[in-house]
Amino acid sequence: MKLIIKNIILSSLAFLITGMLFADKVEPPKDSVPFRGSHYKPFLDTNSTWWEAKFACDDIGGELVVISTEKENEFVRRLAKDNLIWLGGTDEFEEGKWTWDNGEPFKFKHWGDKQPAGTNGFNFLVLDGKTGRWADTTDFSGKVKGYVCEWKGTAPKNAGPKDSELKAPSK
Repeated sequence: MKLIIKNIILSSLAFLITGMLFADKVEPPKDSVPFRGSHYKPFLDTNSTWWEAKFACDDIGGELVVISTEKENEFVRRLAKDNLIWLGGTDEFEEGKWTWDNGEPFKFKHWGDKQPAGTNGFNFLVLDGKTGRWADTTDFSGKVKGYVCEWKGTAPKNAGPKDSELKAPSK
């Protein structure tokens, strides 16, 4: 009898641990677009604040997009369709120290001219869908018209356009 109870407890514990480990793995929406290991879904014409965009992505199991390479930047620029969109970057916690909301290192940068502006209160990262360049702005600018959610590790590493198809627009 003790052996049966012990097995039930161990099985239950294993089930709980497995559930906890995989609880945050959410399937991306069917209409999301695969690219280099992740899925992306644009939400345009939303007029949301950075925080609203962040929480909207969190609510559907994704995250506000984090850009790590020039090719990914061009891919996201195309998803933005000429709109100014939120990216998952902020310097809200220390002016001038940019971080990605998901904790990834902030290595790749694609700032526009005279950016980041470095003005107190301009704490959130945007991408210009026309140029692909980044800028910092306030959370309440009213100029930002969308965002892109990302689901990391959900697509094949070779998914999406080839490098030769991802030419950025000239300045």
